[in-house]
Amino acid sequence: MTKKSGLNEELLNAIHKFTITLRRKRMSADVAFHEFVVLRSILKMQTEKNTSVYPSDLSHKLNLSRSYVTAVLNSLEDRKLIERTLDTDDRRRILVCITDKGLQIFEDMAKKELEQADMLISGLTDEKTLNLILLLNQASEILEKEEDK
Repeated sequence: MTKKSGLNEELLNAIHKFTITLRRKRMSADVAFHEFVVLRSILKMQTEKNTSVYPSDLSHKLNLSRSYVTAVLNSLEDRKLIERTLDTDDRRRILVCITDKGLQIFEDMAKKELEQADMLISGLTDEKTLNLILLLNQASEILEKEEDK
């Protein structure tokens, strides 16, 4: 095994372990991780635009297929975490908004997320925390640049 392939394996193992640990800590009986991500995006877009959100907006923002977003929305709607309504300006379009129940579940999971961040910060020095933030942002930028090619 070359030095580079050894580093590849170590990096991928570390990313995988970190991701699994984060997801396990965020687990909720009410929503899966991918549903939480969609709820967070709906809430953020609702807040920014001060209006309901179109499924196509979610698909674009999350870089997910429309069919995948529709399946997640169906699941959330079945449990009354979101509502879908016809757009009064264009009846061909559907608007999505988070319900009070969906907001409560999101807030509970967001609280868990903040607790995780607090655990990380308290377990690392300020310098290491800032380095971690810098490295995660750099890694995201590198991967995004590759994606755009």
